[in-house]
Amino acid sequence: MLKDFIDTIKDKNTIWVMENRDNGDRIFSKFVTPNLFSSTYVIVSSEVAYIFVHKLDEGNIGDLDKKYSKVFVYTSGTELKEKIAQSLKELNYPKKMLVSYSTMSDENTDVITHSSYLRMTRIFRGIYRDAGKKVKVRSAEMNIYNILSKNSNETLNRLKKLATLTDEILNKSFESIKLGQMELDIAYSTKKIMKKVMDENKEKLGIVSYDFAWDICPIVLVGKNLEKGGHASPSNTKIKRGDTVYYDFGVKAVFSDGEVLYTDMQRMGYMLKDGESTAPSKVQHVFDTLVSSIQLGMEAMRPGVKGYKVDEIVRGKIKEEFNRDYPHATGHPVGHEVHGAGALISMRDSKRANMKLVETGVYTLEPRVDIPNGGSIEEMIEVTKDGGVPLCKMQKQIYLIK
Repeated sequence: MLKDFIDTIKDKNTIWVMENRDNGDRIFSKFVTPNLFSSTYVIVSSEVAYIFVHKLDEGNIGDLDKKYSKVFVYTSGTELKEKIAQSLKELNYPKKMLVSYSTMSDENTDVITHSSYLRMTRIFRGIYRDAGKKVKVRSAEMNIYNILSKNSNETLNRLKKLATLTDEILNKSFESIKLGQMELDIAYSTKKIMKKVMDENKEKLGIVSYDFAWDICPIVLVGKNLEKGGHASPSNTKIKRGDTVYYDFGVKAVFSDGEVLYTDMQRMGYMLKDGESTAPSKVQHVFDTLVSSIQLGMEAMRPGVKGYKVDEIVRGKIKEEFNRDYPHATGHPVGHEVHGAGALISMRDSKRANMKLVETGVYTLEPRVDIPNGGSIEEMIEVTKDGGVPLCKMQKQIYLIK
């Protein structure tokens, strides 16, 4: 994985500097090695990564590709500084130093602590000053986005299988709903269904453990409770005939090689009134608009398209049909986290919505019709050169509950 870091450095006048203590740099520990506990410093250049490891961790460095790494062992702060200084001299003192913090209030890229930032910049600026040189410190967030936004074929295959299981759990959950159940009861049923489905499939998929994707998962809202917003906890409100049902659910899975992946999906249903065999036209209009807005958004999801462009298409369809907006982003990166690193599919005034979608990246589309008895659907979409492709079967028909 070191090559992935090196590939983000585009010129010889730029370096990316990291400090990892007790796996505090989660990007380095996730993609390079999780086995270093004393202070490890890393200088990533456009050709090689210089790694400075304390003597206590010398045996934990692992099998790094020697083509892309130079490892130095130190025993004291003075020796560490001397070895860093020699490496910077070898690199001809690059003028720009990238550090892993966020300028966009994104915790996915806000990796280092403030004390780590002060410590690193003090050491490196001191070395530059002693050599009569200057260095500009900038954020490495775009380098981190570049690494985290892309998915390997193996990761995509795992996500597709996990999304399919998530969809199966949701299908069975809607089948289990009974008149008069509380939202809390419905959510509890989903927990039992998840255990059964995951236990039946985890071994053949190489999953060693699983859990809900977030603390209050699943979110179940019925009827007017959708007005609370998509992050409201299930309550003791009972479902009655004529209510829409909103589900927000995801699975966290840990695979045998340590990879951790997440799903995040929403589905919409309706409890039929006596004498009804289909949803009433107003409810069906909500559902059909959600489906068509997602389809329009998928067509625009190509590499290089900025997130706000997709948001304008999806959000615009909802506004066109209902003259209403919704108070959240249309979508977000998903996979390595529930809300991952990369471009947001949101309004233009968001900095991350001005970032570009990347090929093999996975993003949600989750428009909402924010009215009493409204609804929301959320799909997980892979970006390809030909447009967005759903990771699993999309919801194309409203769940009808008898």
